[in-house]
Amino acid sequence: MNNVSIGKRTLIVVFCTTLILFSFLYIILDFTSMSGYQELEEKNVYENLGRVSEALSAKLEYLEMLCYDWAVWDETYEFAQQPNTDYITRNLDTIESISNIGINILYITDSQGQVVFGKAFNPADKKEISVPAELVSYLSAKQPKDNTNTTWQISGIINSGSTPLLVISKPILTSHEEGPNAGALTVGYFLDSTAVADLADTTNLSITMLPLNATELPDAVVSNIESSSNSVNTFVQTLTKQSIAGYVLMKDIGGNPAFVFKIDMPREIYAQGQKTLAYLHIALFFFAVVFFLVFLQVVNKTIVDRITLLNKSVNNVKLEADMAQRIAISGNDEIASLANNINGMLASLEESGTTLRSQKEFIDRILANTSNAVLVVDSSQIIIMVNAAFNRLFGFGTENVQGENVRNIQGLESLSHKIKSYIDGETAELSAEVRYNKDSNNRTLSFTFNRMVEDELYVIVFTDITSEREKQTRLYLTDRLASVGKMASGIAHELNNPLTSIIGLSELLQEEELSESVTEDVTTINSEAQRAANIVQKMLSFARTHESIKKPVQLNTVIADIINIRSYEQKLNKINTECRLELNLPEIMADYFQMQQVFFNIVLNAEQSMIDAHGKGNLITTTETVGNIIRVSITDDGPGINEQNIKRIFDPFFTTKGIGDGTGLGLSVCYGIVTAHYGRIYARSATGKGATFIVELPLNTKDAEGVQNDD
Repeated sequence: MNNVSIGKRTLIVVFCTTLILFSFLYIILDFTSMSGYQELEEKNVYENLGRVSEALSAKLEYLEMLCYDWAVWDETYEFAQQPNTDYITRNLDTIESISNIGINILYITDSQGQVVFGKAFNPADKKEISVPAELVSYLSAKQPKDNTNTTWQISGIINSGSTPLLVISKPILTSHEEGPNAGALTVGYFLDSTAVADLADTTNLSITMLPLNATELPDAVVSNIESSSNSVNTFVQTLTKQSIAGYVLMKDIGGNPAFVFKIDMPREIYAQGQKTLAYLHIALFFFAVVFFLVFLQVVNKTIVDRITLLNKSVNNVKLEADMAQRIAISGNDEIASLANNINGMLASLEESGTTLRSQKEFIDRILANTSNAVLVVDSSQIIIMVNAAFNRLFGFGTENVQGENVRNIQGLESLSHKIKSYIDGETAELSAEVRYNKDSNNRTLSFTFNRMVEDELYVIVFTDITSEREKQTRLYLTDRLASVGKMASGIAHELNNPLTSIIGLSELLQEEELSESVTEDVTTINSEAQRAANIVQKMLSFARTHESIKKPVQLNTVIADIINIRSYEQKLNKINTECRLELNLPEIMADYFQMQQVFFNIVLNAEQSMIDAHGKGNLITTTETVGNIIRVSITDDGPGINEQNIKRIFDPFFTTKGIGDGTGLGLSVCYGIVTAHYGRIYARSATGKGATFIVELPLNTKDAEGVQNDD
């Protein structure tokens, strides 16, 4: 870490610390302050809603007092018992006389509930109207029929059409409040726009009366209206940043929702809170800047500058590679202690450096002069070290594989599995073999494990045994062919004489006059005996050692002859043939007819596999010169050969064809011919991806014994 990065990191840390701290304070301040102002604002709205309710209650108390004055009066008592025009003329003759006492309805009934007097007027235009039917119906149902009851009272709100009505009803008594009651006197007051305006003037508030189905009612109010309990009557809702509204649910005389009073108020308290909070934000910002600068300076002086000096001193030791240098940091804190520890470490390194260098040079000389490939890995299969022999064996050249994982290196996947099994303890074998396949580099390797317990490292030493394994395989297959040939020769000689007799006698019988069924049986016997004799001849041909007549042969000519011979059948079976023959291909010493037999068998097998698979196909034949050999590749797009069968295709009598369709000797004969020419024949295939048969023959047979496989 250099000086700039330390400064930047410190600046970022201090800045982030300051930002987080003061952001937290900012949020807490905002939350606590504004929540307090909002609570105060809502409290003010609730108080004003209470004033509205109190104003309405005051109006109801006035009506109750007015109703009492009229109901407890001897003249009204006599009028209810014996109605007379004189009472009406003196007290209730005009609408103005009713309006002047602050009511809109006066309704008098006798002790039997019969109407004695009833008058109502519209407060807007002062015109007389009928007493609301809702009021008449309610009073008729609720007025007691027992005239000895002198204490009852009806008080509250009644919904009369679209305009609610404030109602007070009392029993009519004498001026001394004596009974029995002579009936009931009821006064009413319409809560219309005029009444609402009077309430607004009284409370000095902006009041609106809303019906229960008003669209502007908040969800909380609507939910409470629809609820059966109606437990909450007042609500507050913030409308905008400038205004807030309060709602009070008014209930009728039966306790059911009647209408809603809404008051609109400017958010003066909230605005004052925002203004105060803005001043606090400014003060907090300046305080954060001062805190940041002071905190940064303290951290730089006490920590960063000293770490920078320590870092610079350590870098000087690294750049100059001088373990004799020492770091000078004063103080008694952890940084000074770290400097002392580094000085102690430098002293130890200085003492052990010479020994380590000598040991490393000795080990490097041993590894460099070791002919076997050496690989050192840790428990995670990370490559710690390889020697030059390893790079040559696996073809890495100048490529540096140190630090790579074995499982990520192409061609070493199988080795990775064996290393994992050994490390995990799944196998206790200290040696094994592995196949290495990368590009055209195919090798068989033996290797041994050695575990360095203290360092948890694993040393793997490789030996290339490719040549030995190929020689063993070739000797095994050659010996097997020789053994099978001797057996086939004996079997063929033993079967040949009986088959000759069967064929001869069956031909004689065919000349006799026999029944049709017997003739068919004799013909079948002769045909099957001929087929068996043909198989015996193939066995003899396989077992018999033929002397090769080797002459200069152009393999391109051999291939062309085979393709020409098979052209008709290939065209008939929709097989497309493509020849990619190298121009000026060198001649080799070979038996022309044996070479023809080899390629004929391979082409015939390819045709048959493609026809059986999908009734058509593509056949590609390639010739090329590779080093000191000529390589012939014949590729088909048939069903391919699975991994189990490809290991046995050159075994005598092994065939994947049905019974009677093949003897399993064709490829064995091909193997014997190619081997006799010091060449090699092998196949590459995968199930469903076709097959390629490869024949490699040496240009010079004198020194070509055991052509190496370089695929």
